[in-house]
Amino acid sequence: MAVEQVWKGRLTAGLDPRAQRLNDSLPVDQRLWPEELALSRAYSATLGECGVMSAAEVSALHAACDALEQALLEGTVTLTGEDVHSAVEQSLERLCGEPARRLHTGRSRNDQVATLLRMHVMRLADTAIESVRGLERAIVQQARASEHLACAAYTHLQPAQPITLAHWWLAHAQAFARDEERFAAAREAADRMPLGSGAVSGSPLAYDRLSLATRLSFTRLAANSLDAVGDRDFALEYLNAAAMLGLHLSRLAEDLVLFCSPAFGWFVAPDGFSTGSSLLPQKRNPDLFELARGKSARLLANAQRLATLLKGLPSAYQKDLQEDKEAVFDTADTLAALLDGLTPAIAALTPQPERLAASLTPDLLAVELADAMVAEGVPFRDAHRVVGQLWAAAEAAGVEPAALPLDVRLALHPLFDDTHVNALSVQSALARRAHAPGAGSVAEQLSAEEARLGLGPGERVESRAHPVDASDAAPVDPNGGAETAHGPRVLAGGLVLRRARLDDVPGIAAVMAAYVAQGVLLPRPVSELYQCVREFHVVEDDGRIVACAALRVLWKDMGEVRSLAVRPDRHGRGLGARLVEAVVADARAVGLPRIIALTREVAFFERCGFTVEKRETLPRKVWTDCVRCPKRHACDEVAVVLDLVPGASEAAARDARPYTLPMPQALVTEPSLPILS
Repeated sequence: MAVEQVWKGRLTAGLDPRAQRLNDSLPVDQRLWPEELALSRAYSATLGECGVMSAAEVSALHAACDALEQALLEGTVTLTGEDVHSAVEQSLERLCGEPARRLHTGRSRNDQVATLLRMHVMRLADTAIESVRGLERAIVQQARASEHLACAAYTHLQPAQPITLAHWWLAHAQAFARDEERFAAAREAADRMPLGSGAVSGSPLAYDRLSLATRLSFTRLAANSLDAVGDRDFALEYLNAAAMLGLHLSRLAEDLVLFCSPAFGWFVAPDGFSTGSSLLPQKRNPDLFELARGKSARLLANAQRLATLLKGLPSAYQKDLQEDKEAVFDTADTLAALLDGLTPAIAALTPQPERLAASLTPDLLAVELADAMVAEGVPFRDAHRVVGQLWAAAEAAGVEPAALPLDVRLALHPLFDDTHVNALSVQSALARRAHAPGAGSVAEQLSAEEARLGLGPGERVESRAHPVDASDAAPVDPNGGAETAHGPRVLAGGLVLRRARLDDVPGIAAVMAAYVAQGVLLPRPVSELYQCVREFHVVEDDGRIVACAALRVLWKDMGEVRSLAVRPDRHGRGLGARLVEAVVADARAVGLPRIIALTREVAFFERCGFTVEKRETLPRKVWTDCVRCPKRHACDEVAVVLDLVPGASEAAARDARPYTLPMPQALVTEPSLPILS
């Protein structure tokens, strides 16, 4: 079937080829095909509810969507047409005929493209947040490793006061935490479904927009059709969030370029993330950090580009808005490349303690002497003046202030005696600033950041690579549990298996922290652990939490074993299997027919009675957690299932189709979830 413009009925001559090259947007917007197919499935169900399409036509359209999706994933079909909307529609028409020809009833490409871009930006914002958190975890781990390494802080690139290297790392973590908030705000701005707006004045079809929004994972509805088709604030908010992130990445990169230079020598540019010179054989260039500094200009330009485009537009949809997507896509690609490379590069940095110590010159303690004089009753402005004179005299003499003759010092001020001058130290300077947000409050800052990122708090444990050990496993007793009617369950060696309490949360976080740092377990911020503490069982040894696991109910037919972790020094005692027993007992108690886990410890779960299953057959897990996971595109976890009701997995496989779209999509036969409007 020949490709034709969807508007050709009015202008039968079509476009001049030179105009068509400028007009067609498919080379750019074709990456929205997954969202277009998701919209086609959801909207066809709405048309069925309106009586525009029969149930058989809706079913045929869904089958065509499935077939086209598979062909596009396999690369056996190439989209052709003016834009992604007409290209997908015409491809569906070739597969199912009449149902696809009815699909555009009651909608316009104006509200269609606004919907797709909003869906895409919501997903991009989720991805950005998770990627930034990965970077933050690398930064906080560096901060933890350098908690006690003191160094100079600089203002105007001149030595100012002593801090710890951890304090410097955590300063950057604070900036990236703000970036998370900006991306969350951009996602919220995008979460407003414009469908039903038509071209500009709305659709004549009266349908349940809340139900349609739910199918597309929106929680709010656009209220004005004219505004809805022209609004791109959400895209600009995403680009602005990315621009600010780029700015912060550039500042971090600039610091690292300086600190990796021989003049500082605080770090060595890491192997695998540095390059050499084509001429100078001795060179070790921190090119990755320099590129991060340079790419930030691209992110800033994309935000300015869309803002400039939007400022001159009249109300409603204009063809100019075809230019919005290229900026969004380029920013997303740039961020993905930057964060994918910077995170491991930062993790690979090794501080050089001797060079850090060399930065701790006496100049850093000048204000400490002034403060000591204030403690003796000297007004600060007077103290500031005479300490400046002391440093000037030392500079003129070519010595450190403490090396000036005593009579010279006393001539400037009686408090410049040996007692006061020799009492100055980096340690005392940091100790005097042990309260937030000072450089001496690093322990408090670290605890808060580790809790937020799922890396603590609690004592750190030297960990093996696995949260459970094969010897922890044995066939579970499906009728076992953490507690009997009389309370906690006592295990061998005096260990106690019981339900978690609020005061166990720091201990749970500590058990999980090492595995989160290694990427073995997904991070669960402490705030989230408090919210779901009732899902957890713990093993306690003399007041210390040494193992944990939780049951998460995913849907009416399925629960999940989550956050299963055993301290490495408690491996080999069967604690993992006992915790699985407790989770299974909870699942039985609420009537779940089966329970799953996603794991690399397949042998452990098989010994517990689970069997391997394809992840694609578990849509409730895939579309609640996996879709937001930063590793979803390269996941090496295996799905395992335990049927608590015989035949539960087979029944579920018959009732649900696998999902491979990169965004959530509800089954149209299910009742709508509540919508916030």
